Amino acid sequence: MAQPFGEDSRLPVLTGNAAFSPRIDVKEDDASFEISAELPGLEEKDIEITVDEGTLVLRGEKSAASEEKEGKYFRQERIYGRFERAFHLPDGVQDDAIEAKFKNGVLTLHLPKKEEAKKVVRQVEVKTG
Repeated sequence: MAQPFGEDSRLPVLTGNAAFSPRIDVKEDDASFEISAELPGLEEKDIEITVDEGTLVLRGEKSAASEEKEGKYFRQERIYGRFERAFHLPDGVQDDAIEAKFKNGVLTLHLPKKEEAKKVVRQVEVKTG
C-alpha cells in the first residue's frame, strides 16, 4: 500500500548534470490538500503536471542562463537541470478537479477531496436511561 503523498520510487527523480529537486510542502484541511513547491527561476511554460492512476507527477526544467560572461567562476552554486517528482494521491482526492497556480516562484496545487472523504464532525445527543 502506497503512503499518501509518498514519493513514487519507480520514476526517475533527477536527470541532467545537476541535482535540482524542488522543495515541497503538503498540508490538509477538512475539504482539501494543498501542495506547494518552490520553483525559483522557472516560468509556467517550464512546468508540467500530470495525474495518472493515482499518481501526481511534477516535471520541469530549470535552464542555465545562456549569456556568455568574461572571466572564470570561483564558485558556482546555482543548480540547473530537469527534475521529476511523483507522489501517490490519497484515495479521497478528486483528481479531475485539481487546480494549479504559479506566482513568485511558488507552485501551489489545490487538491479537493471527494464528498465522501471529507471529515464530518457531528454531535451525538446523550439521552437518559
